Amino acid sequence: MENAKDILRHFDSIFDTDTLKNIDFSNMKLLKTLFSYFEEELYTPGLEYEKLRTKQLRISDKMESTFTEEQQKLFEQYWEITNQMSYEEEQQLFLFGYIIATKLNVESNVK
Repeated sequence: MENAKDILRHFDSIFDTDTLKNIDFSNMKLLKTLFSYFEEELYTPGLEYEKLRTKQLRISDKMESTFTEEQQKLFEQYWEITNQMSYEEEQQLFLFGYIIATKLNVESNVK
């Protein structure tokens, strides 16, 4: 979770909180392991996802059949960046979930 501090800053800017001062992901080995496990093992695509993925693959196959070698390389770079973006999005959503749960727990214990 190389960008954890960026995620905390982003969270703080959205929700006007101070999580950057109160949460340190560097010592949270279990949380990192859970994210990795959720990302790789627990997500099972649903029916709608599978339909969309099938459509995406059909379109991709059609496009690729018309590509020159240079276009193919650009397309592969495009997909690599798209995959990196998806990873960043998934990580942010996962960590936002943890942060929200933590903040709600603190707020619910206020006397």
